[in-house]
Amino acid sequence: MTAASTFHAGDDNDWRLLRVYVYYRLVLAILLVGLFAIRPSTPLLGADNPFLYLISSTIYLLICAASLVLTGKLRTEPRFQGLMLTLLDIVAITLIMHASGGPSIQLSMFYLVIVAAGNILLPGKQGPLIAAVATVAVLYEQFYSILSNAQTIDLQTLVQSSLLGLSFFAVALFSQMISHRFRQMEALAWERSVEIANLQQLNEQIVERMHTGILVVNEGRRLILINNASRQLLGVESVFTGVNLQEISAPLDEGLVAWRRHQMIRPLIFKNQPGYPELSVTFMSLGKGRGASFTLIFVENTAQMTQKAQQLKLASLGRLTASIAHEVRNPLGAISHAAQLLAESPVIEGPDRRLLNIVQQHCVRVNGIIESVLQLSRRDKSLPELILLSQWLDIFLEDMRHIHPDIEIEKECDSGLTVRFDPQQLYQVVTNLVSNAIHHGSLNDNRTVSIVCDEDIVSKLPFLEVRDHGRGVPSEQMRHLFEPFYTTGNNGTGLGLYISRELCEANQAHLDYIPQESGACFRITFSHPNRLI
Repeated sequence: MTAASTFHAGDDNDWRLLRVYVYYRLVLAILLVGLFAIRPSTPLLGADNPFLYLISSTIYLLICAASLVLTGKLRTEPRFQGLMLTLLDIVAITLIMHASGGPSIQLSMFYLVIVAAGNILLPGKQGPLIAAVATVAVLYEQFYSILSNAQTIDLQTLVQSSLLGLSFFAVALFSQMISHRFRQMEALAWERSVEIANLQQLNEQIVERMHTGILVVNEGRRLILINNASRQLLGVESVFTGVNLQEISAPLDEGLVAWRRHQMIRPLIFKNQPGYPELSVTFMSLGKGRGASFTLIFVENTAQMTQKAQQLKLASLGRLTASIAHEVRNPLGAISHAAQLLAESPVIEGPDRRLLNIVQQHCVRVNGIIESVLQLSRRDKSLPELILLSQWLDIFLEDMRHIHPDIEIEKECDSGLTVRFDPQQLYQVVTNLVSNAIHHGSLNDNRTVSIVCDEDIVSKLPFLEVRDHGRGVPSEQMRHLFEPFYTTGNNGTGLGLYISRELCEANQAHLDYIPQESGACFRITFSHPNRLI
């Protein structure tokens, strides 16, 4: 806790106490004037000198009313104002006591209140000063009464006045102790409140910066808390607290309902929006607070967990397949060379030559598989750089038209769209997607491929889509699309899409299949071009 915060807490407390005392003074002044106004001919107080009593109490009432206004406007030095007010009160009570015929037990009680209030408002040496002034005022009024009435000095009266003065100091000491104790407690409470506020702010910063998505919903499934990671994973950047969970994600809301009914034990796996990663969701009850039940929802990107598992699996598999590939290449080369020599023989004709062609074709296919496996095991590190996508596509499409002159490739891209990606790896990924689009589009006699680049409306991230007009991907094959060695073709290796997704992940991008009414669509969602490398 800083010194400034301690001063602020003590200063506010002094103002609150001073305001309470000012209200008490105003009520007391109204009471004193009211007692005289009820029976002015035979007043309860001020019978000895009614004029002095009326003047003193009236002026005291005006001063109390003025002090109520001034203390609200002059918020400077509350302790100095408290000292002035208590000294003024002692003078006013002394004048009223004088007008009432001298010291009395009833009027002396007002001194006790003033002394107690003064020592609460003025901790330290100024507190006992109030008690001393009150004692002097009582003794002075006692001696003045004796001298003015020519009375003999009464020992009992002096003892009573002395005991009253001692009681003032006793009240001052007791008030100082209570005030000191309460100020310590208030300082400790203020320190704890500052620590709690700092901890709360720290927790909010930690939750907001976590890579795991955090959501908190109440019993009615309304959002209480959502961090930045949840917004990014769910694709709901503009969602804030107070909305219903179903408005954010219908699958997430259904999963929460099933979990509350004990109908779901395993984590919920789903994809909230096309182009966004697959998510793993777990729920945890926070119990009840303030009569409401809260649920904590953890949202994690399964791609990261799957990628780590596949990296561990493929690391060992890559070493194994690389060694096998080297061993297979030697006999494969011998078989291919022998087939070529046999093909040159004039004796080989008809069906035998057809069999040699099959051997050579499969040798080429196996060699392609070996090249893909070796490429997978020795993939180079990505070197991302800023790419102006429209200009890059112009160069890419020129190369594609030389390779596939009979294919019409359409381009739709914003001229100012910029992405951060390794240029060589982007070329490899887009080439693979375009080749797949040409192959599947030709199955439907429509050899047109579309490349569309734009910025996502929700996430504000740039993307590139490769679309064909073929038959699309059947629903039962969608979940296997990016698995290694999975292929539906007779001549495919099943590594093209897997390697393409791996290259995208290495450049902090996502490659997803977007279901369409007709044809297939693969989308590369790039990261923000201004991200830190």
